[in-house]
Parts: sequence; C-alpha cells; structure tokens
Amino acid sequence: MHGISLGTASPSASQYQAEPARHEGGTLVVGDWESPTNFSPLFNEEVPAAQVDAMLYSGLVRLDPNLQPVPDLVERVPTLENGDVKWNRTAGTVDVTYRLHAGLRWSDGEPLTPYDVAFTWGLIVNPKVQGALSPDGYRAISRIDVRDQQRFTLHFDRVYPKFLNLFPAVLPQHRLAGIAAEQLATNAFWGRPDVVSGPFKISELVPDDHITLVRNDAWSQGRAGRRAHLDSILYKIYPEAGQLMDAARAGQVSLALELPDDQLATLANTGTVTVQRRSQLAYEQVTFNQADPNPLTGQSPPWKNDPALLQALRAAIDRPG
Repeated sequence: MHGISLGTASPSASQYQAEPARHEGGTLVVGDWESPTNFSPLFNEEVPAAQVDAMLYSGLVRLDPNLQPVPDLVERVPTLENGDVKWNRTAGTVDVTYRLHAGLRWSDGEPLTPYDVAFTWGLIVNPKVQGALSPDGYRAISRIDVRDQQRFTLHFDRVYPKFLNLFPAVLPQHRLAGIAAEQLATNAFWGRPDVVSGPFKISELVPDDHITLVRNDAWSQGRAGRRAHLDSILYKIYPEAGQLMDAARAGQVSLALELPDDQLATLANTGTVTVQRRSQLAYEQVTFNQADPNPLTGQSPPWKNDPALLQALRAAIDRPG
C-alpha cells in the first residue's frame, strides 16, 4: 500500500475530469466468481464485497484512474499549500481541516454531516468493536472538532503521512448509533445496508447468485445535480472462474472481474473482449491459522507434524539468493 506524503504538491492539481457518459440509463451487467457476504467498509476483507462497497459508500477523498486523490464528499483535497493542513513541527502534531459539500444526503434523505465522520472514527478506535480493519492511522487522531454542518478538523498527535487514505467510507450515525458496540460486527445491517451514501443502493440480493443495484437519487444532493448515469447494475455471481470466462465469451456480461491472469490471453484472442489491467492500492494475502488446536475443527494444524507439507510450503516461497 502506498501513502500520500504531507509535503506532496497539491494532489488536486491533477485536474481529473471524468469522461462524459456515452449513454444515459440502462443496466451494466458485471460478473464475478466470488460471492460477497458482507458489505461493510468497516469489517470487510473481501475483494468482491469491496467492489460493491465502492458503489454503496462515499468517502472524504477518492482516487482517480492515476491513483491521485480527488474530492468526493469534500469540496477540496486538504494540503499544506492550500492551508487545510497545518503541521506544528515543534510539537510534531498535524491538523487537517475538511469541508463537506453543502446539502449532502444519505439514501433515506437524512443529512450527511461531520458528525457522521466523527461517529465513524469512534467506531474504528473503539476496542469493543470487534473485527474492525486496522485502526492504526485513526488512532493517531486525538480528537475531531466539528465546527458546523460542513467543516471539521482532524487533530493528529503525530505525523501520519497517509492521512488522505483515512475515511474511504463514512457511516450513518442515525442508523447505527443504537447498535451496541459488541454486536456491531454481526449486525444484519452489513448483509444488506439500507442506508448508504454512494451513487447506488441495493434493491435485490440473492446470495451466491446476483445483486441488483439501482441508482441512489439522494446521491445527487450536494453534488450540483450530478447523478449516476446508469439506471442499475446487475452484479452476477458465478460458481467458478471458468463459468465467468464462458459468460464473457458469450457476451452475457459487460464487465468481468478478477479473472485468472493465465486465462486472459484466451479471451483477448476471441476479438469480442477487451482486456484491461488497472492499478489499485490493494492486495490479497493468505494467512495460515496457527491456532493449536484450531477452534473450528478441534484439530492441530495439518503442517504441525508433516515434514513433506512444510517442505512444500518452504519451496513455494520466493526467497532472495
């Protein structure tokens, strides 16, 4: 993962402008072969769910196609140059001020305010909220001052260069505040969020089959009338990658995600599919459960007394030299 330096020239200088829509309305059919089970930017560690989360939730800042930060919920990206970032070199502290667009609304019509940002921060650093993603950068924030319905300041007790990576999604205080912190991770809300801030919202969900997203008209509030160009997105889930490849060849999906690299050439050679590779600030990893015994199976890890498996694992790891 790459951070964003405090001393970088103004990120908003990229002057990114989205391409004009070639079509208005209609449904985009997206195919994936992994089924998302949790639509929570707070707890989610699944790549497929993250693809959907990006359409359901808005953050303070987002990344353009060149991975440069551009405003999302806020009016501009804070920098040292524009005065929204103040660095006290003597004390080693940093203050970052944001200003939300005026008139932002959640999908249920409730106002989206700095209090939602402060609420999101409180959840992430709350030790009673089990399973939240890494709170490291959020713990560098000593407090959040809400100045009015648009402005707020993050006070960092130390320099945290990746501050623009924080708050990729803001959560609705009015919807979640009544849920006990200990029960938040398992709440049914995350299975089908009914209050969102992104350009789309879920209208239908059939596990392991499809998810239908429809335009969130409230998203245009505070965005000068901008709205999603599509009427809906049909997110189809296939049992395995081979079936998704077949669907792509047959033109049954407009966009196929997470296809195996070693099979992309067969698609490109058909002449009916365009293959694109895009950079993103994300990674996937496999972590072995070393618990002995494993609480789910009651058994010891299979590699504990298996020299052949241990040798295979060592051989599979690239090592220098």
